[in-house]
Amino acid sequence: MIAIGFTSGLGSIACSVITASSEPEEVWSEVMAGPRKKRSVSHYRRWGAQRLMFEIIFDRWPPRLIALGPPSDADEPIEWVVFMRSAVFELGKSINVPVRLFDTDDDLAIGLGAAHRGRGAGLKTLIQKQLPDFTSNKRRVILSTATAMAGALQIRHAAATER
Repeated sequence: MIAIGFTSGLGSIACSVITASSEPEEVWSEVMAGPRKKRSVSHYRRWGAQRLMFEIIFDRWPPRLIALGPPSDADEPIEWVVFMRSAVFELGKSINVPVRLFDTDDDLAIGLGAAHRGRGAGLKTLIQKQLPDFTSNKRRVILSTATAMAGALQIRHAAATER
């Protein structure tokens, strides 16, 4: 079972693919930079390019769940965040895959099993509890991996409660 996590927005999207089996494993991650803001590319064109990338990713790793996390950059325009999230929810509906939203770092921490994010409970530390080999220090990769992992944990939890 595959969970794919994305950061929200259209300026730069980070993506991580996680297996949601008994022992989670990161399969792939990438930061997909969009055109520079000064090029004034419309959000529709940005989405078009990113949607093509999503289709390639989904074809290679068909997801059981798509998870959306916080934006990669704090200065991501809110309109782009809302547009991307809305589009991904519609994309998920069209391919019959549920989409989960983890709006903030705190939501991700809770999704990763932390009661609250206290001192020393950073997202990377929480990821490493499930993926000990995770070593990236890039915030975008940490966010997308935490998002995919939180989604994978939801899949596992839902499967356990169905039994």
